[in-house]
Amino acid sequence: MRATLKRLLIWFREALRYRRVLCGPDWALLLVFVLMFVNLGLLGRIPVIAAWAEAAMQGAWAAFALGAGISQVMSNVPATIFLAPFTEEWRALAWGVNIGGFGLAIGSLANLIALRLAPLPGQWREFHIWSVPMLLASLLAGAALMALI
Repeated sequence: MRATLKRLLIWFREALRYRRVLCGPDWALLLVFVLMFVNLGLLGRIPVIAAWAEAAMQGAWAAFALGAGISQVMSNVPATIFLAPFTEEWRALAWGVNIGGFGLAIGSLANLIALRLAPLPGQWREFHIWSVPMLLASLLAGAALMALI
């Protein structure tokens, strides 16, 4: 017990010494990442949602379409984590969630990070003017590639 307390005091002293470094990361964003991954793992275990996902993820086209669609509401990496247990069509799912990074800003957490780093007037509108057409074009191109394979 004493050794643990001593380690904790040493850690706290070092944290104070390097407080500028500790204030640098975006802790709120890191917390969002952690909570998103934990919650999505739990979400997939809810029987009603698991039954829906299993029924919906039948075949490559479903994995592709749901990957892109669900990415628009929960971001593409968490969408992958949520949908992966329900399909063996990993290639179609990967294409779908990658395409899902376009469209709405939430489609990829990288979009949100970039938009947050450079706060400019009208940037959200400008972003979506380019990103939504890219989503549509990528969906068409992805669907064409899926049809060829």
